[in-house]
Amino acid sequence: MRAAAGDPLVVPATTGPATAGSTNGWPRVAEAPVDVEAAGCVVLRTVPDADGSGVRQVLLVHRAATPLRGADWSWPKGKLEDGEPHAVAAVREVEEETGVRVGLSLPLAEHRYDLPDGRSKRVRYWFATPLPGEQAWPASPEEVDEVRWCTPEQARERLTFPTDATLLDALAAHLDAGLDPTQTWPLVLLRHARAVPRTQWDGEEAERPLLDRGHAQSRELAPLLGSWDLRRAVTSPWARCVQTVLPAADAHGWAVEEDEALSEAGHAADPAAAVGVLTGLLAEGGGSVVCSHGPVLPDLAGEVVRRAAVPAVADLLAPGLGKAELLVAHVDGRGSRARVVAGERHRV
Repeated sequence: MRAAAGDPLVVPATTGPATAGSTNGWPRVAEAPVDVEAAGCVVLRTVPDADGSGVRQVLLVHRAATPLRGADWSWPKGKLEDGEPHAVAAVREVEEETGVRVGLSLPLAEHRYDLPDGRSKRVRYWFATPLPGEQAWPASPEEVDEVRWCTPEQARERLTFPTDATLLDALAAHLDAGLDPTQTWPLVLLRHARAVPRTQWDGEEAERPLLDRGHAQSRELAPLLGSWDLRRAVTSPWARCVQTVLPAADAHGWAVEEDEALSEAGHAADPAAAVGVLTGLLAEGGGSVVCSHGPVLPDLAGEVVRRAAVPAVADLLAPGLGKAELLVAHVDGRGSRARVVAGERHRV
């Protein structure tokens, strides 16, 4: 089953065998619709302490009382704008409410509840880490009147709603299992956007470009790909792949590296070479997006599955990626120790 645009399929990181329906993550099956969609983050950082070991902190916001609800301490979150993917909304809301720019890390559980007016609401959460750079002032001081970094223990005492504290339980479980969400990094597999059909193109196959819809998809991908801390794009040199990643690369200042091994012709000549590109990135570490073609991606996905510590990642990848669809593999470690500990699938 393929997700609707902006509606991710997720395999969470767990401390044992996982399924896509795990209570630690978002189900892959369709559920009853909700009236209000929202997204937010548990933002993590480590600050030095007196003995140099470092203190872990999480970011809370205090929301002022309104005629409809009382004041509360909670995680930064907010409603999706029209047509906005959850991941994009989560990053935007954190910056608007706290002034902190973040990159998403491991996905967390979603929360569903009823609002005082009877409408249903769903909030999808991620762990997130601050990105380098100066912090801005919160954009909505009339809604959030205080922002505070707290230790997890302080946050548990301060949080207004018991369900919010369950995300601290998830953090504790990960840390107890030796998995630190601030140390994982994203590796994205991306299939190019919609291109001119082969039957309608008389030129060289490598030069077959995107359709107008494909160019629109490439522009829609730019903010979505910017939700994770990616540093570069490695792509097939064929036009439709390069055109797919350029808007995101321009928006976020990534280097774009072209590799013939990721093209259809390069893969046909040496199927192992494309996997070699991926293993090279796993050895180096650091956020990267790899853009390629339908015939090439199964081999790349196979390497992701081989590295998966979460068995359900294979389930997530069972249907091939569609045009302008992407897999975010959350990786712990580098080189031979690199393991995929969670996965997300998104499309525009």
